[in-house]
Amino acid sequence: MNCDEARQISIVDYLAQCGFRPQYIKGVNHWYLSPIREENTASFKVNTQLNAWFDHGIGAGGNFIDLGIRLHQCTVEQLLSRLSAGDRSLSFHQRVKETEAEPEHKIKIIQAGELQNLTLVKYLHERAIDYYTAKAWCKEVLFTLNEQRYLAIGFKNNSGGYELRNAQLKLSSSPKDLTYIDQGADTVHVFEGFTDFLSLLTLNGRDMPGDFLVLNSLSFVGKSLEILQQRPAAKLYLDHDKAAAKEMAFIKQTIPNVEDASRFYSGYKDLNAYLKIQQQSRGGL
Repeated sequence: MNCDEARQISIVDYLAQCGFRPQYIKGVNHWYLSPIREENTASFKVNTQLNAWFDHGIGAGGNFIDLGIRLHQCTVEQLLSRLSAGDRSLSFHQRVKETEAEPEHKIKIIQAGELQNLTLVKYLHERAIDYYTAKAWCKEVLFTLNEQRYLAIGFKNNSGGYELRNAQLKLSSSPKDLTYIDQGADTVHVFEGFTDFLSLLTLNGRDMPGDFLVLNSLSFVGKSLEILQQRPAAKLYLDHDKAAAKEMAFIKQTIPNVEDASRFYSGYKDLNAYLKIQQQSRGGL
């Protein structure tokens, strides 16, 4: 195989053979977690029309050969030799890991109904979250974990899975995904988790206007970009830690119409921590 032939190999198909799948697709652009470095947000773009890639994290890109020699830490000649032999696997060099499977919790949802269990209501009270606000957006979920039954507050994501919380457990059922609540508003409010979403509504009233996007995991920041790009304004209510700060910077660099709305709870780990202190100072707990 010569260089011209190698450049015609589909980058998307090759990455799929190597175990990499796009985090999201927008038009001709496929966005991945970078296969050539560690990252938590998809900033590696493949343009299928040009069959070219660009890694925004390092400011580098190119054609298939440029990617191949980075993936396998080899020379052009070594890459062409391997391709000529019909071997496109990662066994050439093992620097790049295949996408790791999510841990299997063996969670099975039995039923989801109205939130009314007193133990769960007490948990909401301990988090200073208004019961009627939580009731409007959450379910009381009965599920099994490794054949043991549990009851938790369940917050549904866009793919039908649940974020599950009670005083002892913090779990997710499959499939894992973000939650987008589209109410046709101009502004979308973005949260890491649903307790922060409920905390803001507790502070501002459960009829607070706006669209709401709950990531349910910082790993879905990349997937959220397509939604944020379609809205005139976005407000971010992320945690005050290094991981969130990194994602905040990435979002603000990628989407110009975003605002860091976390300043009012500066000095607190997250929005819910701020809410609890506010409630305590008012004698609400």
